[in-house]
Amino acid sequence: MKKNAVSMRTAALLVVAGLSAVGAHAWPDKTIKLITPSTPGGPPDAYARALADQLAKELGQSVIVENMPAVGGMVALQGMARTPADGYTLVVGTAGALTITPHANPKARYQPADFTPICQGVEAGLVLASHPGIPAKDFQELAQWIKAQKTPPTYSSFAPGSPAHFLGYQLSEALKVEMTHVPYRSSPAQITDMLGGTAPLGFVQTATAAPHIKAGKLRAYVNTAGQRNADLADVPTVAETGMPQLQTTVWFGLSGPKGLPAPVVQRLTEAHQKIAASPEFRQRMAMSNLSPTPGICGDKFLAKMNEESARWARIVKSTGFVAD
Repeated sequence: MKKNAVSMRTAALLVVAGLSAVGAHAWPDKTIKLITPSTPGGPPDAYARALADQLAKELGQSVIVENMPAVGGMVALQGMARTPADGYTLVVGTAGALTITPHANPKARYQPADFTPICQGVEAGLVLASHPGIPAKDFQELAQWIKAQKTPPTYSSFAPGSPAHFLGYQLSEALKVEMTHVPYRSSPAQITDMLGGTAPLGFVQTATAAPHIKAGKLRAYVNTAGQRNADLADVPTVAETGMPQLQTTVWFGLSGPKGLPAPVVQRLTEAHQKIAASPEFRQRMAMSNLSPTPGICGDKFLAKMNEESARWARIVKSTGFVAD
């Protein structure tokens, strides 16, 4: 009887395995939706559309991009957390939405572990920049100028609760001044006011600011990435200027709902790795000043999210910031 029971159990497991293999082999057999927590034309959207075009070729199925920018990406991610784990709805997760928002917004009901991490796709450092009206030619002069003001200057960010917001707070801490944060609702809006001198100083997205920096309409002091940006090679890194605690990149990556079947995850991972290494994808990302980051996939991607989440949790708590 025991042998028969074991045989029946083994046969049942083989049937389940066979059905799983058939299901995995059939995926995808319909259109895949890729949600991006960004307005059309924004950096996450640029990554999403390039990825969708290439995924469609790799998977032999249509991939459409749906923009869902509400509440800094929180709505997109909370919706994804409730989506069936069948591989037909995926999301572009951003560093801010995945590692900062859960600590800054009490309405955020998710953590990085609530998703299936596929791969980080691209990243870029931020740039501390100013209107040329500020009489500082480099970071050391800027630090002296900030400290010398009777009333500490304001600094802007492209969104409240973003990396740019909290980098400004860390800079204030390092310089022992209390600069006031002025948040904007988008990178273009921030840049517009910086060009006009209304918001003279702030951490900005490289893709949006680089053309104005090269044209001399904005002055750049430091890049927050671990290495210099090829498009702004004269701008030193924060580590080079003695501020390693400000090292930060904004990144975008591909994730799915928690519990995504392993064969689907494997196929998406392999496709993403191939895409990230392709000249076509790299060229499109270079146009948006984004650097592909092949190799940060699965558990490695989740570990990075958890590490950054812990960092931002401490900083958000120390600021007392609560998103409205």
